[in-house]
Amino acid sequence: MKTSESIKQIAEALVSAQKEIRFAAKDSTNPHFKSKYANINSVIEAVKKPLNDNGIAILQSLSPSDDNKLHLTTRLLHSSGEWIEDTAVCPIQKQDPQGLGSAISYIRRYSISSLCALYADDDDGQSAALNAADYLQKIAHSQNLEELQANYNFVMGEVKNDRTLSKMVIEAKDKRKAEL
Repeated sequence: MKTSESIKQIAEALVSAQKEIRFAAKDSTNPHFKSKYANINSVIEAVKKPLNDNGIAILQSLSPSDDNKLHLTTRLLHSSGEWIEDTAVCPIQKQDPQGLGSAISYIRRYSISSLCALYADDDDGQSAALNAADYLQKIAHSQNLEELQANYNFVMGEVKNDRTLSKMVIEAKDKRKAEL
């Protein structure tokens, strides 16, 4: 890891940002392993607002290399000019544009997650927990306004720590309310 000469202000800002960062939703499926993962959009959505609200921008750049590996530098840049960065190196499994794109997406996700101490939501299969689609379906299938209100209150209680999902639930509730 490399840093600017001083990191006092960015360190304070990162502490504040990490208090707001929750988790990245595992919203994509790897068809080969039948496993869920947080895609690059989920990772960025999980960290961007808390970082930006605390004066931190995320910069990522690819570097040329002679080793047939992808080199990506991720820098957290504070409005004070202070910064923290690290460079990750990743093999490129397929030497074609799709292979490169896949490696870029993969390394971007893990680099941001690592620098921001981001974690993905729990996917240990707890039977009591519903997934995002189930929550939205519960709202969409409400038969009347009373049921809609009850379902909305229940779902919001379940997803209150996930800003993205909370927003989706509110939008689904408003849509269903207009339909009823």
